[in-house]
Amino acid sequence: MKVNWCASCGGGRNFGDQLGPILLRHYGFTVTWAKPADAEVITVGSILSKVPGGWRGTVLGTGFIRAGMHKDLSRARVLAVRGSATRRAANLPASVPLGDLGILVVDLPRTPSAHGGPLVVPHYVDHEIAHRHPGVAVMPITSDPAVILGAIAAASVVYTSSLHGVIAADALGVPHVLEPHAAVHGGLFKFADYASAFGERIAPGAARLTPRDAMAERQALLRALVERLR
Repeated sequence: MKVNWCASCGGGRNFGDQLGPILLRHYGFTVTWAKPADAEVITVGSILSKVPGGWRGTVLGTGFIRAGMHKDLSRARVLAVRGSATRRAANLPASVPLGDLGILVVDLPRTPSAHGGPLVVPHYVDHEIAHRHPGVAVMPITSDPAVILGAIAAASVVYTSSLHGVIAADALGVPHVLEPHAAVHGGLFKFADYASAFGERIAPGAARLTPRDAMAERQALLRALVERLR
């Protein structure tokens, strides 16, 4: 399966951008990287703007990175997009399911972590958030994904400026606090887009957690959509 993801973000190790191929391989697919125009599938990451107009591949749980973007997906197979803002921007019908495939991190292996307190997970461009939480453990978003997931799962609360820091904590049932950083592209757009799949909002600086029944329902939906790739 030819899949596009950002292979250079965070030196090629940005957690969110790695999740697409990691998840697909976990579910038994053979995955190779491809340029957007040549890709058969795009999934985790804010990469929907990368495919050309009239692209004929499959969209599963991705979105736009900022407001004002549009894309002609009339020839694509759209199984799901990340949120309602992306769905509107792509002029897709309300029947198109919503959800970021990253919430399926619950299915991935995790390296056990003995740390059980608060955790800071900075976006790779954010060098400030850790200074606001002195004494709190920091997990770089470019670490091994299994280590990141283990640390988040063991945390009591996650402070993060990373979209997939938010998503992983939310999926794993850990309260999280979004602390936006000005250098992260798109501002609050992609965070709001993600939360809209659950009919919720994200308020910077406030701890939140999607209701567990809503999360489980969305995870089940996305697992079923993954099966449609076979």
